[in-house]
Amino acid sequence: MNLGLFIKFLKINFSKILVPFLLFILVFIVYFGVGTCWTFKPRWGLDYFNPLAESLRVGRLDLPAVRTTYDLSFFRGKWYAPWGILPTLLLIPIQIIKGRYVPIFYLSLLFSGLNIVVVYLLLRRIKKEFLPVFSNLSIILVTLLFAFGTTHFYVGTLSSVWHVEQIVSTFPALLGVYLVFKKKRKAIDYFLSTTAFGLTLLGKANMVLLVFLPISLYFLDVFKKKKIIPRNVLIFCLPLFFFSCLFFLYNYLRFANPFENGYRYINENPHFYQVRQEHGIWSIKTIPKNFWYMTLEMPSLTLSEDKKINLNFNLEGNSIFFLTPPLLAAFLASPLNPYILSLWLTLIISLVPILMIYSTGWMQFGYRYSLDFLIILILLSVFGMKGKLNFLYFLGILFAIWMHLMGINALM
Repeated sequence: MNLGLFIKFLKINFSKILVPFLLFILVFIVYFGVGTCWTFKPRWGLDYFNPLAESLRVGRLDLPAVRTTYDLSFFRGKWYAPWGILPTLLLIPIQIIKGRYVPIFYLSLLFSGLNIVVVYLLLRRIKKEFLPVFSNLSIILVTLLFAFGTTHFYVGTLSSVWHVEQIVSTFPALLGVYLVFKKKRKAIDYFLSTTAFGLTLLGKANMVLLVFLPISLYFLDVFKKKKIIPRNVLIFCLPLFFFSCLFFLYNYLRFANPFENGYRYINENPHFYQVRQEHGIWSIKTIPKNFWYMTLEMPSLTLSEDKKINLNFNLEGNSIFFLTPPLLAAFLASPLNPYILSLWLTLIISLVPILMIYSTGWMQFGYRYSLDFLIILILLSVFGMKGKLNFLYFLGILFAIWMHLMGINALM
C-alpha cells in the first residue's frame, strides 16, 4: 500500500470509527462526571425499573415491594409502573449476570453515548447526500450542540425513572431517522426504520409518531414514481402492528384495558392530579400553557452580591429556543424542499401529544419533552443554514452549552 492510499485509509477510518468512538467516550465521561458532581459514584435516583425487572423474572407485572409509590399506578390492590417496559427488559440480563440491582444511571450513560454516535453518523450523511458544504468541523460542532447544549444533556445526566426511560427510548427514535433519511431508499430501509420507531412503543410511546418521517418520505417516492406498490405498504403495517400488539397486550395484562397505560390510576403530585381531573390526560386546553413553557418562558440571569451569575428559571419549563438559540435557524428551512417538508410534517405531528398532555414535565430545566423531536429540529436548523454555520450559530452553540451547564448545576 503506497503512502497516499494509507493516508486515505486513515482518514476514512478516523471519521467512521475513531471519531464516533471518541464522541461516545467523551459523552460517557462528561455525563458521568456532571451527573455525579464529579465523584463518579453512580447515583440512585427514583428507580422502578430494577424492581419491575425482578418481578418479570418471576412472572409478575406489578411491584409487590416498593419503598415509595410516587407516580406509580394503583389498580385492583396492586402497584404498577406506568412507564414503558423497554429499560426493564435491558436490566433483566444484567441482573442475572450481576445477581443484584444495577444503578439505572448506567443505562442512561450507555444510551446517551450511543445517541450521540447516531447523531454524528446522521449528520455525516447529511453532508454526503444533501449539503456537501457542511464541513467536518461543523458536523462535530452540531453533534456537540446536541450532546451538551440541549435537553439531552439535562435528561442524560439524571438517574430517575422518567429520564432513563426517555434517554433509552431516544436511541431507537434516532436510529429510525438515521435508517431512512437519505436519498436512495429501499424497502428494507423503510422496514427497519419503522421497526425502530415501533420499538419506542415499548418505551416512551408517543415517540412512535416519528414514524411519519418514513411515511412522508415514502409518499415522496410514490409521487415521483406515480404508483403505489401494495406489498410495500406492509413494510409500515407489519412492524407497527407487531409492536402495537405488544403495547396493547402489556396494558391489558396490567389494567384489563388495552388502551389504559395507568395514568388514570397514578399517584402523582397534587398539582398535576388537579389538572388531570379538570382537563383529562389529553386536552386542547393545555396547549397554550405547554406551548408557552416550551417556547416562550424565559429564564433570567442575575448578578449576586459576590459577583456570581445566577440562573433563575421556571421548573415548569423554559424556552428551548432561548436555551438553545441555534434551533431558531430551523425556521429558515424552506418546506418547498420535499425532504425538508417531510421533517416539518413529522415535527408538527410529534408536537401534538406533547402540547396536549396535562403535564409539562415538571420539575425540570429546559423542556425535556422536546427531546422527543429534538433531532428533527437539529436537522432543520442545519438545512436552514444550508450547511454553512456562521459565527452567530457558533456563538449560539457556546451559549447553549454554558446555559445547560449552569441549569444542570443549579438542580444538582
